[in-house]
Amino acid sequence: MDPATVVQWCEAEGIRSEASVAIELPGEDWEEKQVKKVVQALSPDRKAYVVAVRPDHGTNRTYALLEWRKGVPKSFQGTSVKLSDRTKFCLTHPERQSEGPVSSNQEKAIKVGASSRSCSATIELELLTALGDFVVKCQQGNPAYSRNSYQKLSIFSGRQPVPLEERNFEEWLEQTTQALDEWDIPETQKKRRIAECLRGPASEAIRNLKLSKQNCVALDYLDILQDVFGRTEKVSNLIYQLEHTYQQAGENLSVYIGRLDKILHQILLKKGLDPRKVDDTRAKQVLKGAKPLDPIML
Repeated sequence: MDPATVVQWCEAEGIRSEASVAIELPGEDWEEKQVKKVVQALSPDRKAYVVAVRPDHGTNRTYALLEWRKGVPKSFQGTSVKLSDRTKFCLTHPERQSEGPVSSNQEKAIKVGASSRSCSATIELELLTALGDFVVKCQQGNPAYSRNSYQKLSIFSGRQPVPLEERNFEEWLEQTTQALDEWDIPETQKKRRIAECLRGPASEAIRNLKLSKQNCVALDYLDILQDVFGRTEKVSNLIYQLEHTYQQAGENLSVYIGRLDKILHQILLKKGLDPRKVDDTRAKQVLKGAKPLDPIML
């Protein structure tokens, strides 16, 4: 992979080329989780985001695009990076503008440098064994997992009545909030994943937000959708509803707690409760609202 290709890759992914670098890995069977494990070992002091993983069937290599929030660390600024004395991964940096004309000798040197960056990486036996075990575990836990894939969010349009193929807003928001906590990716990728599942009025709300606030983040997307499509109760009404929600006759305790959690979630979305006090608030209401014969009361 040459520097110009890395620049195009950065532009396609919407990341800063000056804070990015492409790393070359041997073989074509690398998955995102494996790459993260290797990059974490290579950069333990500076967290790197694995933006994308791209196999090259022609050279039997896999390339991963990395990004750092505060720029490329010193250990990744050369043509390669070492995991140990015998483990080396070649690096390709985005092409930078030159300040003057490039001579024929300089052009040859650039080509030689690009060629050297595509050198074969040798991996020691211990690392290959560890990665092999890791692949087996990943396949056992989720056989449907494929490289560079992720579980997409449900479609949400904001239309009423809710179409059969969509979830209502509260269910969609709960799924999306949980996904944001689990995604270890740059902010631009989070926004892209949310935007790709929106349709109709919901997509228009996000488009208007981007026009009015250019530096918005993924949580801003959820806030504006909450304002437009969320429940209209005031925080005081939700707290009253929580305090007067009791376990019904014949209702399992787990179902009752689930009803409480839905109300608590709405209160959190409206910033009516400190997240650190959620467990205490839930416990107090369970003790107050559960039937006397439930085990928790005994």
